[in-house]
Amino acid sequence: MTGVGVFLILLALVLVGLGAADQRALWWRFQARRFRDPEANEPSDSAYRSQRVVAFACAAFLVGLAVWTFRLAATV
Repeated sequence: MTGVGVFLILLALVLVGLGAADQRALWWRFQARRFRDPEANEPSDSAYRSQRVVAFACAAFLVGLAVWTFRLAATV
């Protein structure tokens, strides 16, 4: 059971890292090459902001699941 909790914490750390990274640089690194005119297809600032918020929210959810898993393992 604790292995699942550790995995959830590690996954949350990855999401925090992605949320803390520059979203614009990530888009230009991994997505821009798919478009003929990347500047015309670049997401707006609010889209970058929402991606960051979703990454942090998912990380918080995973930490909550990890805490729940550790508490469940302690009672068994």
